Amino acid sequence: LLPLLRHSRAPQVCRFTSGLGIGVRRQVTAAVHPAPQQASALAAQVAVGLPPREPHMRAMTHLASQVSLELPHVVERSMATKAARDPERPKKPASPWIRYLAEFRQQRKDLHHKDVMKVAAGEWKTMPDSRKTQWVQPYELEKAKYDKAFKEYTESGKLEAWKRDPAKPKKPITPFLEYAGEFRQKNAALKITEATRQASSSWKLMTPEQKVPYEKRYEEATKKYKAAMEEYKSSGKEAAWKEKKGLTAKEELRQKEVEKKQKARELKAARKAKAAAQKAKAKELKAKKREAEAARKAKTKELEAAKKAKEAEMAKAKKLKAEESKAAKAAQANASRKRASMSA
Repeated sequence: LLPLLRHSRAPQVCRFTSGLGIGVRRQVTAAVHPAPQQASALAAQVAVGLPPREPHMRAMTHLASQVSLELPHVVERSMATKAARDPERPKKPASPWIRYLAEFRQQRKDLHHKDVMKVAAGEWKTMPDSRKTQWVQPYELEKAKYDKAFKEYTESGKLEAWKRDPAKPKKPITPFLEYAGEFRQKNAALKITEATRQASSSWKLMTPEQKVPYEKRYEEATKKYKAAMEEYKSSGKEAAWKEKKGLTAKEELRQKEVEKKQKARELKAARKAKAAAQKAKAKELKAKKREAEAARKAKTKELEAAKKAKEAEMAKAKKLKAEESKAAKAAQANASRKRASMSA
């Protein structure tokens, strides 16, 4: 599997290891991306169609029972990155070693999965070229078809069209680049680096008035570019292209940063709203407490006034009763005196 994985891209490795454990994924990554001092030796082995050496092969032996080796083509990309590859782009055929390993696995099911690649690699190394023909010939036929199809695919412009949306407006060149292009046309005998160096020096010596025509054309082109980009975005072409192609690593990173900032803003707004709500609730509770205290004081005052009024009424009634009792006694005394005088 290693020659295939080393010639495949990172998204393919992600798909290949998506169902495996963390430790397994790390070992596959280490095998696919060898140390610099081992890269040249591995490249030489892959170039002649030999399997990798033992140290790198060990990292893959325990994958035999988890990964199917019946691969007519390279490992497919995962759904997360599948859109990053043009579905019309021809796929590379499986190498002779991969084809042999797939058949070996089917024939030697008695071997433990840890020994499959070790035994297969040993047999492949000692196998004569005449026997390898049964795997080399189909590969060469498919490789020739692939090379032809890829050449047609490239010449048709689909490869470049997949890298960049043909409908997307192009940014205008800067004033200096326009001047440098004119300078190279006038000095075609100079090498590009020398022409650029001289153009830079000449541009620095130009007066602001001499640069005005270039800057004016750049400003006009920039206005047209911005208008075209607004139309390009509002028409839905940009969204359709991104949906078809998928986000690039830079765009994904930018999107994650935007989402992170948006989440931070939302959390900040939520905390602020929560603090405001708590403050409003505390203020409301304080107002209710003040109202309750005022109501309690008013009721207490009312009760005290009622008590005083009752006491005053009772005192008045008592005084009135005492006066009535005194008047009755005086009347009784007067009556007694009158009776006594009459009897006398």
